[in-house]
Amino acid sequence: MNTSQLLAVDLVLSALAAGAWIAAAWLTASVRTDASSTASPNTDSKPDKSRGIDLALLLVGAAVALTVGRYALLPALVAGSWWFASERVTINVPLTAIPAAWAATAGVPFLLRRRNTGSKPVTGDPGRPGRSREWAVLAMVAAASSAVASLALTFILGPFPALWSLVVLLFMVAASVLIAKLALFTPQRVAREGAAARDDAAVRAGVSVRAGRRGGASPLGRRPTAAAAVAGLMICTALGSGVFAWLGSRSADGATIAAAVGHHGGTGAPVTDPTPVTSLVGDAPAAAVVRHYELTARVEQVTLPSGQTTEAWTYGSLPGPALEAQLGEVMEVVLNNRDVTAGVTLHWHGYDVPNAMDGVAGATQDAVMPGESMTYRFAAAQTGTYWYHTHQDSAEGVRKGLYGTFVVHHPASPRADTDIVVAGHDLSGLGLLGSSDRGSAHTAAPGSNVRVRLINTDSVQQRYLIQGTAFKAVAVDGTEVNQPQDVTGKLLRLGAGGRVDIAFTMPATPVTVRSDTAASAVVVIAPPGSPAADEAATPEDVVPDKAPAGVFTTTPVLDLLKYGKPRLEELDGGEKDGGGKAAKRPITREEVMVLDRQFRFVDGIPRYAFTVNGAAYPLVPSIEVAKGDTVKVTVVNRTSEPHPMHPHGHHVQVLSRNGVTPSGSPLILDTVDVLPGEVWELLLHADNPGIWMDHCHNLDHAAEGMMMLLKYQGVSSPFVHGGHSHNRPE
Repeated sequence: MNTSQLLAVDLVLSALAAGAWIAAAWLTASVRTDASSTASPNTDSKPDKSRGIDLALLLVGAAVALTVGRYALLPALVAGSWWFASERVTINVPLTAIPAAWAATAGVPFLLRRRNTGSKPVTGDPGRPGRSREWAVLAMVAAASSAVASLALTFILGPFPALWSLVVLLFMVAASVLIAKLALFTPQRVAREGAAARDDAAVRAGVSVRAGRRGGASPLGRRPTAAAAVAGLMICTALGSGVFAWLGSRSADGATIAAAVGHHGGTGAPVTDPTPVTSLVGDAPAAAVVRHYELTARVEQVTLPSGQTTEAWTYGSLPGPALEAQLGEVMEVVLNNRDVTAGVTLHWHGYDVPNAMDGVAGATQDAVMPGESMTYRFAAAQTGTYWYHTHQDSAEGVRKGLYGTFVVHHPASPRADTDIVVAGHDLSGLGLLGSSDRGSAHTAAPGSNVRVRLINTDSVQQRYLIQGTAFKAVAVDGTEVNQPQDVTGKLLRLGAGGRVDIAFTMPATPVTVRSDTAASAVVVIAPPGSPAADEAATPEDVVPDKAPAGVFTTTPVLDLLKYGKPRLEELDGGEKDGGGKAAKRPITREEVMVLDRQFRFVDGIPRYAFTVNGAAYPLVPSIEVAKGDTVKVTVVNRTSEPHPMHPHGHHVQVLSRNGVTPSGSPLILDTVDVLPGEVWELLLHADNPGIWMDHCHNLDHAAEGMMMLLKYQGVSSPFVHGGHSHNRPE
């Protein structure tokens, strides 16, 4: 059982334990109310009472077993990582174990005595209710409320609960016990129960009693004023906490991003003259070749090769125009917005552009609204396969088609004879490979070199199947793999936003590329003169239009942490010293990002939000750095879904996954796909000043709270989230 499954089991056990304690408390509190029924000559109620007590005993036993079962999971969770069990060990165990032990030691003896004595009073004084009953009921209420509080810790407080929130939680538990005490065991109720017991004894002795003295003695009747006051205080406390959370979730609307003032917890001196992000434009050589492009965002009806028609938002085509450059050239891209009312931007995914060119609405620019334009200009300073997309209302904009490909070549490196870019995308339920939801054909001479650049432009994982030849994965997220080996019989898994370039020598027969998210699409590379290369034929005429059944679930996935060969001089991510050896950069700070789900307000709307360290954006504390810092970041996924975490403006080096260091080529990523139950350790060099987004690239998750900021000391932004500028990055 993996860590994600253990967390799910723990959650189920927690919910079942809470339900069992609540039911046991209710049945135990109801036991005494049946005393008056003994006056009836009908004795059929005695088996019913016995069954009720038996059920209460069974529920107590089940609640104890479920609670103990949760504790039995803790060693396995700790073995996965302390972060999977931190608050469970430090808070949940004492919170639930003490009341559970109290409930078991008080409740079981009382229920057993009540079962054995039948209708006889448990104590010898019929005018005084049994103290053992009161003790048992209150103990079970405490166990039930602490079990519910344990669920609240998981679903509401999160992995890093504030001290005041724990105080509120404990107050709720104590107040629940107090309400039970006031409602069930006030002196007036004690007197009524005593009178009821005496009347029962009189009835059994054949003495008549007034009807007015019978009934109305249920301890579950109307609540006294004191109990109502305590309950009202609990409600006011909960509502006050909710209002506070709601106000915090609304704080980003119309607010600017504060400058980081100190890179060690933000405790440095105030920044008197912060650097605005608009000034961080980088340096472009004056004599460099300029690659000029112009993109126009628009809303249009798109007809796909299958004949399906759908509305799309595009940059003029689907995908957008393919942008290319050579290392050292200058990219100059003019973005126009014709009629996309939500607004658009251009974000260069994985490309470490200057901060002013990052294209994030509300952080580095205002959204480009209809009739407006903006020019992006930056040096092409890194080679590889990348892509661009809007970062204004991106969850909807990218899904509807505002994306395109971007490739930078090295002028000194030989180009492949056939170089194909394939962007996988889901457009309104229509799976695309490139621009087609059916087949697309390319030709390559046998013996020639072929490079296929696979890009996941979707918000979910994609698995790619290459059939017809062995291949090498030669680049990941734009970084070349050191000494890649031939791969056969394995899938390539790309997290959202990720890229993998594959290369192979063209065989004499066709090669096909398929994706599990585009079931009806296929890319065919065929030799000239073969049926697949015939202009009159479609790819479907020569290859099956579907992948073999079950191939994407049964075929193993290539593990990139074990692929390629180590490059010793780069294993520590350092720079070379004067002697040509790697100079290790000391880690200057460490950060932890626990990815989870809690009930939160997001932009004023209650959601079961995706959180970072227990908070949803904009309340997630930023990572604050100074230029030159080397940051070790530990990312923990405690949810049941993958989270492809994407830090803008930076690449990270993988130090370990689940405690295992890479044994293959150094893995340098800009999008880290953290699967459920995984823990990744990453190294980030703070060498690109600015205010950068760091978010889950499942853009729906980001829109529901899973994003934060990486802020450099002394950098500020004049742009606002929301407000009159309508900036909505996700």
